[in-house]
Amino acid sequence: MGFLDNFKAAMQRGAEAANANIERQRAEKAAAANAARPQVQAKQQPHPNHKLPEGVVMATLSDIGPIELGTDSKGQNVVMNIGGTILAKPMGQSTLDANAQREEIKRIARDSLSREMAPQIESMGDVKFLMTFANRMNRVVCEDLKAYGYEAAFRIPLMITPKR
Repeated sequence: MGFLDNFKAAMQRGAEAANANIERQRAEKAAAANAARPQVQAKQQPHPNHKLPEGVVMATLSDIGPIELGTDSKGQNVVMNIGGTILAKPMGQSTLDANAQREEIKRIARDSLSREMAPQIESMGDVKFLMTFANRMNRVVCEDLKAYGYEAAFRIPLMITPKR
């Protein structure tokens, strides 16, 4: 029976080696997936490959959070998510650093959007209306920023969606 015992031991070593190989492949696959996944950077910093001109700051509007408009005629609370990215530069000298400028730009944009969306609360569920409204709001937000002393343009157009 020595032959069968040796055969049985060899089969067990082969199974253990196969399991170790499978675990090694899983670990390599997980490491490759983590390496391929883009690393999340702070939203305040532009991508290192994007060189912004001197004095220009980029503000991401998704950071301002949802805007609550109130209750519509159906009794539903209307809350809208905002997306988009603004490039802005002070028209004169600014005493604010880049982070403070970003925060001010977001505040101005939020105020503009809240002011313009509130009277339109009944239409905020219509997709076609939201698309045309967001397109019009690109200009309104840029004009409001200009009134506060910023030259501004949207890098990523404004997107307004209902919060679910």
